[in-house]
Amino acid sequence: MSLLWRLAPWATRLLLLFATVLFLLIGMKYLADPVDKAAADSILLGSIMAISRVRVGFGGFPLALSLILFGCLVSPGRLLSGLFVLATTVGVITAARLVGIAIDGPVEEAVRLLRVETVLLALSVALIFVERARLRRLDRVDPVSKPLRRPT
Repeated sequence: MSLLWRLAPWATRLLLLFATVLFLLIGMKYLADPVDKAAADSILLGSIMAISRVRVGFGGFPLALSLILFGCLVSPGRLLSGLFVLATTVGVITAARLVGIAIDGPVEEAVRLLRVETVLLALSVALIFVERARLRRLDRVDPVSKPLRRPT
């Protein structure tokens, strides 16, 4: 059982690292070439403002999320916060994907992305429970030298 508690923060870090890189890559692709990325999904950007909106919405927001997750990743006291940010974001993305599938139909690409999002959401939520249990266990084992984290 002690092996689980020693591996728990590393599993959390690994998931946060994966998500950081994933959102960084998504953001960078849309920042670098929003026209070609949109065209790959048959989206026609007919004005400079449309290009700017795609660059901000599909590039800027994922990039901002990757920076937030990276900050949580490198700060030991913020691992749980990073998991909450990730689970909330992926939960909203998954809900939006489900609404899209319900309204527009189950396109193969949407279903494939839904699977990835569901796994990412499930891992995030599972690791939230593991990390919270690990922190409670640390508080019981050594209440004097608590890990660096924000008060709850």
